[in-house]
Amino acid sequence: MMNAAELHRALFEAITSKDFDKIRELYHPDCIYMVGDGTERNGVEAPLNSAEMFTNAFPDLTIDIRRQYTPSETLSITEYIFSGTHKGELEGTPATGKKIAVVACSVVEARDGRIIRENDYYDNMAVISQLGLSGGQ
Repeated sequence: MMNAAELHRALFEAITSKDFDKIRELYHPDCIYMVGDGTERNGVEAPLNSAEMFTNAFPDLTIDIRRQYTPSETLSITEYIFSGTHKGELEGTPATGKKIAVVACSVVEARDGRIIRENDYYDNMAVISQLGLSGGQ
């Protein structure tokens, strides 16, 4: 049975390889997924939809772990950089062809060898700015 740190690394690997079946397996059926704006969504479909959205928008998406903290077997806090080229629609925004690299943080809690809760934090304004949508570069 994987601990939270192992689940976290497996999740990032599954996202970048677009292994959506594996992503589904990693989450507990009763999971709670909190997106960057603080909205909580219940069930496996929420994180799965997020992974699909980002990998469609950034088909060359990479996730580079900078630091991973594991205060317990059931908790993992990972700081990472997600990067890629905007080649597909992202929440209604057509592809810009621009590259992004954004620092983010993810907190994963595990239960029964699966992710029961995930909170994702990233600077959405950095994404918007790097895509050239706010006048910034």
